[in-house]
Amino acid sequence: MEKESKEKLKHSTRSVIIIMILIMAAVCALCLGYMSYVHYDKQLEYEAELLRNSAEQSASVLDMHFKKLEDASVIVLADEGLMSFDAANFSTGSEYDNSLRLADLKKNVTALSFIDNYCDFTLIYRNDAAAGRLSDGTKELLCDKESKVYPLLKDQLGDKRRVWVTGIKDDPAKVFYISQANDNVVFLGGFYTEELRYLVKDAQRIKDSKLVLMSDSGRDVMTICNTKKELEIETTSSDSCVVIKDTAIQAEKTLSNGWHLVIVKDMSEANEFYKKLELETAVALMLVLIMTLTLFFINFRNDPSLGAVASIAPEVDMLTGIINAEEAENIIADKLETCVTGATMMIAIARITNLDEVRRKYRTSGYNGTIIKTYRGLAEYLGTDSADSKNILGRTGEGEFLIMADYTQYDLFKANDELKKGLVELSEALNSVYLATPDDIHICVGAAVYPNNSTDYDELYSMAEKALQEAINDDEKSYAIYKKEKSAHK
Repeated sequence: MEKESKEKLKHSTRSVIIIMILIMAAVCALCLGYMSYVHYDKQLEYEAELLRNSAEQSASVLDMHFKKLEDASVIVLADEGLMSFDAANFSTGSEYDNSLRLADLKKNVTALSFIDNYCDFTLIYRNDAAAGRLSDGTKELLCDKESKVYPLLKDQLGDKRRVWVTGIKDDPAKVFYISQANDNVVFLGGFYTEELRYLVKDAQRIKDSKLVLMSDSGRDVMTICNTKKELEIETTSSDSCVVIKDTAIQAEKTLSNGWHLVIVKDMSEANEFYKKLELETAVALMLVLIMTLTLFFINFRNDPSLGAVASIAPEVDMLTGIINAEEAENIIADKLETCVTGATMMIAIARITNLDEVRRKYRTSGYNGTIIKTYRGLAEYLGTDSADSKNILGRTGEGEFLIMADYTQYDLFKANDELKKGLVELSEALNSVYLATPDDIHICVGAAVYPNNSTDYDELYSMAEKALQEAINDDEKSYAIYKKEKSAHK
């Protein structure tokens, strides 16, 4: 009887252990399922933030493109001579005098149109006379039954002073900016809609996404689809918002002209992945827990030793402590490939041109000191010692350094002016570097500009080398910016 009781107690104990293991495994599986749900929720938030940033960046670039045409029109409309003239008014001059005046105005306005790639840039007077660039395609598209352009422009304006329109007569090929100058004349500017695609290249790279640019009337101006799935756009009333659903994320941004940029990303693939991962990992975890607890109860212990994984650090130059040639080139090339639209970069090579002379005069210590002082002068000017610095400095030869300086201001003209000024200041800073006596170290700098000269790193480096040689050959200046080689004309 006692033996039977012991057997029952032993059997009961084993049952309790098994039940406890199963309960623990079930609880862990539930916890894992919840963690997977939370992780996917965090993934959605992360993707939503990326999409919001991309929408804001794309909208900013488009705004700048539209603003350029608006600013150009302001220059025209601010000219009192242009605004006071009425091509249809013959009370102050003959028709011949008016035609001469119109021809003169056409030259002035046409000259202003070449500040960008505009297919239309003109003043349209109430008698349909045009002063500026008016393409035949636009004239044919905008004319009414009487072959007049002015009435249709007035209809598009309505009670507004200026409007952005596209899709006139269901033709979305061009985007037009119409501005009321006065009661006698309307300004018309336009460019091909296809140009807008080149301004949102970063947004086009988003996997499984769809980008739609809509006018303020709800007409689709441009659609770029990066997925075969049908993605629906949620209707919102916000100027800037992000809509997150289980299988899709939508980011919307309103442009300054009232148009709407919408980016939708399909998340159904990620959703399915997390569901499978949740199920498979939960099953695997239950098996692992059962095995682990069983082994524990039979007094089996497994204490694996922990090994540290060696961190991979970039190779550096032993003398200066900065990154070497290969690392610098890789970092710069990657940055050029991933930089935002509208960025302006300077790729430059700085070289100590009298290093052999320094070695003969000051021996090894002077040779090393020259390299270190040159590096310090570059690092201090470029601010590469700071963790927040966007500039890059690497050593590519015995007395040669590779530089990438970021001058991005989203205004190419201003950025290029700052870049040229910065190159002069860099050269002046290097001219003040000396070892024992002033001017005993000679340093020249050659530079190429991204994207003006090229967008390819290898080409920019080759151009910087040519500019460096030009600086070395120049007795007056110690710096040079690459200039495009002129081809021979017959």
